[in-house]
Amino acid sequence: MPNYSPQIKKFLEQVGADPSLEVSIVPRSDSCAKPGEVVFFRYTLGIGRGSRRERLMLITEPVTRDAATGNLLLTGFKIPDEGDYTPDSLENLYKNRELPEDHYRTYIMSRIYGHLRKISKLPSEEDKKNQIK
Repeated sequence: MPNYSPQIKKFLEQVGADPSLEVSIVPRSDSCAKPGEVVFFRYTLGIGRGSRRERLMLITEPVTRDAATGNLLLTGFKIPDEGDYTPDSLENLYKNRELPEDHYRTYIMSRIYGHLRKISKLPSEEDKKNQIK
């Protein structure tokens, strides 16, 4: 497994994601992720220990440009560390809007340190059958 933080490793194990197949580097643009998908990244919040901690986020809106500053903004909910997650539970969190409002975050794309990574959901056997038809 690549050198991810313990928080990210635990999350990937919980959702059953294989980092070599389901985690990909995505551009810092409108096409990085769709609402309901999960991304993670390091974010610069100053200097010192913990200032570039990895953030795990459930996207709620596409990347937008702030009219006042011109910055690209990534908006969504910070996924709490203490949860017990599965791909279905994440989908339910998004659809039912069960995440608390105090976890809502907006990040400036230019302050993301390093790569922006998306955790892709592989199609289930049922999805594969529906695509063949």
